[in-house]
Amino acid sequence: MRIPQNQIDLLQDISKVNENIIGILSAGSAIEMPWHTCCKAILHGYLNGQAGASATLDILTGKVNPSGRLAETYPISYEQTPAFRYYPSNEKTSEYRESVYVGYRYYDTSKVRVQYPFGFGLSYTEFTYSDLIIEEDGIKVSVTNTGDRDGAEVVQMYVGLPNAIVFRPEKELKGFAKVYLKAGESRQLRIPFDDKTFRYWNIKTGQWEIETGTYQIMVGASVADIRLTGMTERTGNSKGYPYNPAKMPYYYTGIVQKISDEEFRELLGHEIPNRRWSGNLEINDAICQMYYAKSRLARLIYRCLTKMKKKSEAQGKPDLNILFIYNMPFRGIAKMTGGAVSMEMVYGIVDAVNGHFMLGVKKVVGGYFRNRRNNKKYEKLLKGAGGKCR
Repeated sequence: MRIPQNQIDLLQDISKVNENIIGILSAGSAIEMPWHTCCKAILHGYLNGQAGASATLDILTGKVNPSGRLAETYPISYEQTPAFRYYPSNEKTSEYRESVYVGYRYYDTSKVRVQYPFGFGLSYTEFTYSDLIIEEDGIKVSVTNTGDRDGAEVVQMYVGLPNAIVFRPEKELKGFAKVYLKAGESRQLRIPFDDKTFRYWNIKTGQWEIETGTYQIMVGASVADIRLTGMTERTGNSKGYPYNPAKMPYYYTGIVQKISDEEFRELLGHEIPNRRWSGNLEINDAICQMYYAKSRLARLIYRCLTKMKKKSEAQGKPDLNILFIYNMPFRGIAKMTGGAVSMEMVYGIVDAVNGHFMLGVKKVVGGYFRNRRNNKKYEKLLKGAGGKCR
């Protein structure tokens, strides 16, 4: 999640001789930003495509007033992310112990300080919120552009249930509306409730249900910038709650980086799957897992690949071809060889890796000739159809 240190050093050195630095981000996911104080402004373009440069120029020159909002939280460091302790797995099983506490649902509930919160975004003007009205099927709120520039605001509606029987994030985005306002203009917006606004998934009944309670409606400019709040009563339809709060203390506080095996087992409702690679490898296992192969030849191939990978990494120039092969599942061999290897041959390779050498060789050899015949038939079919297609 962090750009190379030499680039950070360069930015810091530049900012020492010219403080008027604007950072322009082009990224598809959250990143660490220890360098953000070097910039007077930061514009995030996400992965903006062919017209991105001209759109960026329009914003930088003031032709367009920016109105975008962050679609994820930007944490201070990777270690703060909710899945840091559990993902990726060391061996076979990836454990999603964080449950519903993903992104802002975790940071906001657990009161983790972040770099930039979910829904955050600046404008060349300012907006004020007023007159929140909560109705049975939605809310109404008035928004005023109090600045001296025309612009657009994204009004976000969050919903929470204090002291809920079923654990849930402190607040969840349940609706938003974008409104364009001229300088000094006011307008009343309406954000409707829908069938997803108050529901939760009950694992015992296998359906979406609503918990009875007094829900908090929060309206703001981001998850961390709530301007107006109100309450609404809802009668639920729960048919027995799925969790025991006494056995799941960290899920009820959102501090999911401390989930024990006992608490995770309570969430799953069954034993935690074995994390370790054991038994036979399968076509979905990666080639690097031949460390556990029963075949000596397969283990030798693993050691050779590992040596090559480490050698290239030690030189500071990782070999992407080796990395690709190293992490590719066995089934990928059939997908990446231009038809030279069939899935039948892949199953033979896996049999050989698992110690059934003769059985594997038989499948590979037989599969090779069958695959070659099938390829020739297919090529002939394509040539025959070529004259008829335009």
